[in-house]
Amino acid sequence: MFSCQFLLYPKIMKPFDHANPTIDVETLGFATNKQQPGLMQRPHRHNEVELNYLERGAIVYLSGGKRIEIHAGQVAIFWAAIPHQMIHIEEDALFYWITIPFATFLQWRLPDMFAQHVIRGQFVLCATQPQITSPLHLFRQWQIDLQQKESTEYQRIVQLEIEALLRRLALSDSIAPITYEAITGSSVVEELNKVEKIACFIADHYTEPLHIEDIAQVVHLHPNYAMTLFRKHLGLSIIDYMTQYRLAHAQRLLIISNTNASAIALEAGFGSVSRFYTTFKHAYGQAPGAYRATWTTLQKPKNN
Repeated sequence: MFSCQFLLYPKIMKPFDHANPTIDVETLGFATNKQQPGLMQRPHRHNEVELNYLERGAIVYLSGGKRIEIHAGQVAIFWAAIPHQMIHIEEDALFYWITIPFATFLQWRLPDMFAQHVIRGQFVLCATQPQITSPLHLFRQWQIDLQQKESTEYQRIVQLEIEALLRRLALSDSIAPITYEAITGSSVVEELNKVEKIACFIADHYTEPLHIEDIAQVVHLHPNYAMTLFRKHLGLSIIDYMTQYRLAHAQRLLIISNTNASAIALEAGFGSVSRFYTTFKHAYGQAPGAYRATWTTLQKPKNN
């Protein structure tokens, strides 16, 4: 059996450098790589669902203001449109990652509870029991298959195998919530704790009208110092971080609901429709309505 925990594009792309992401939304497509992970200079996000498998060592992500630890032998699944940042790595860590176009993930129509956890931005952590073959063999084979020059059929095989793996994970009967442990220690760690509290507060309240003063008050800091501290450790401003969450929220609603764009703008916390349209077009290169139309087309099953 698999043991899973839920945490609150068919084109081969060039390998993505996890250590040096950009702030803007990436489009990676259907891609994979094996590498020693590197610390991310800032949070980033991209449009795909991502799978990580740790062959050895451990890594820690910061996502939604929470620390998510992934250890050797675990598979992590998450929708990477939610801002995430790798903030700690064991020295000998080695991992595989693979990205799945979001439209492909939706077309698979996985069991609803599992799919909704992913779409709502939760990390799903899974580990196989000893009697089950390790996913390591799958990830190794997928990397080999996707390096083939004439890879169309190999891509199809890999997609089918990933879908099968996710369906097995979705049927796991051993699901439990993750608990998060606070870290204490040096002044740097104390700074990180404050930054994590700010990130967590934003993740919980980004749909509300928020001002820097409100956010700084959560950690009892002067607004200017709170902004400086946040940028120092996460590499982007509090406003940019909050905007990423609002964009991800709007993106999800455009894909899975029929809510009109004006209502989505307000529900996601933008405050004004014009600000939403400007920000969304800058991030995705098209207006919300055009974006929705694109995804509606991609989700339609292909006729065999």
